[in-house]
Amino acid sequence: MCINLTQKSFKIDRVNSCKLHYQFILKKYLKYLKNKELSDEYIWHSIYNLKKFFNFIRKNNICHISKITKENILKYIASINNYQQSTKYCIVSGLRSFLRFLYFNNFVKTDLSLFIPKMKINHNNKIPHTIWTAEEIRKILNAINRNSNVGKRDYAILILMINLGLRFSDIKNLKFENIDWQKNIIHLVQSKTRKYITLPLFNDVGLALIDYIKNGRLNVNSQYIFLNSKNMNFTHTSSFYNIFRKYLKLANIDISNKKCIGTYSLRHSLATTLLQNRVPLSTISGILGHTDINNTAIYLKVDISSLRECCLDLEVK
Repeated sequence: MCINLTQKSFKIDRVNSCKLHYQFILKKYLKYLKNKELSDEYIWHSIYNLKKFFNFIRKNNICHISKITKENILKYIASINNYQQSTKYCIVSGLRSFLRFLYFNNFVKTDLSLFIPKMKINHNNKIPHTIWTAEEIRKILNAINRNSNVGKRDYAILILMINLGLRFSDIKNLKFENIDWQKNIIHLVQSKTRKYITLPLFNDVGLALIDYIKNGRLNVNSQYIFLNSKNMNFTHTSSFYNIFRKYLKLANIDISNKKCIGTYSLRHSLATTLLQNRVPLSTISGILGHTDINNTAIYLKVDISSLRECCLDLEVK
């Protein structure tokens, strides 16, 4: 009986020490990422994917980072083979960075990142294929019940996406200090690129914001403009995805033949509309807050005639 109790106690302590060890490593890596001044979204996804990796190696009875082998790494990569190529690319890329961090900070003696196979991915495929027409946009907005508090919030969020091309990662972090009502501008530092941008506060955008803030938002002491059902700021970029899908359904829009119908498609639709209206590439780049005008040029693949006309603009800039 004593032996069994001792063995049981040892097993529990071993599991706890294993968790504590990986929590310690995770905390060190988190500090490293923050010191590099990476975006909050990038850091969140990096830690999220790393926790999955830790769970995998713990299930394989590896309780110390120094015990990880090449075989463990390859086995983990094989376990995510069914993931989408873009998702797998992000996970593998993040794992490679983490393993380099371990080696260069003397947590391990071998640079295991060298054993990770290189993956090729066409980043252009990440651009959403769906482009919403003006009529579809109208139907989406009309599907929102603007008499409710939630409807006022969702309408304001979608107006910011549709008219200004803001990412939800920036909308969820939008604070009252980011809006200058006297100058009619919205100014912020993008979470993805860390680039400072200033956008015009169009009349319909301003009215939607005012309606939500004055009539839809509860009087909660928060610096963030948009609050979720718990009266707290949204935490993840995916938080609005299902809400957007709900309005597509309410609008009776057929999405069976559409690809990539997340909120990012609204940003893509804006860029395409501006392009079709012969807005210069450099201007579109500024509106979208791209750090490199070549990133904006990716959107040109949807309109060959505009590609030819904007070619000079791209070369000059």
